[in-house]
Amino acid sequence: MKRGDIGRKLLIPFLVLAVAPAAAVPLPLVCELTSEESPSIKIRLTERTTGSLNGELIQNGSALGVFQSGKPKRGKDPWWSFQQDKKSSKGISVFFKGTELWNPHRRLPKPQDSNRVLFAGLAAALWNWDSTEQRSVFRGNIDLLKAAGGLWSISSQCVGGRIVDG
Repeated sequence: MKRGDIGRKLLIPFLVLAVAPAAAVPLPLVCELTSEESPSIKIRLTERTTGSLNGELIQNGSALGVFQSGKPKRGKDPWWSFQQDKKSSKGISVFFKGTELWNPHRRLPKPQDSNRVLFAGLAAALWNWDSTEQRSVFRGNIDLLKAAGGLWSISSQCVGGRIVDG
């Protein structure tokens, strides 16, 4: 085998991985968000893609659907999305340090100091879910709706909604 062939065999898989931004990578630690309204409802983020953390919305240990939390792009807000089967909904994430609102145009609080988040529009999205079967399930789940409309505590493994490198 020639030296160039060895280089190509090593370089091609690297380029494929580098060009595949949607590929999810398992996180070293689980980033968990717990509803302050209904602590039995959690969001467990377990994978990282280029622009988001992926995981599940969970109630009493049962997964309700796929949840994503994404970082802001220039001029845009941080976002969330929830997906179940082929239906999905999305909105904006509002971060806090205690009771102080994080604002990308201010110096303090720093984004990595955020320890709470509000998912604007999540409760309305669940209430008005597209799928008729799930709409009745979500509408009838008062704990889920309270959690979706309230604040979530960000675990210490997360830094402002991002995962601590570990």
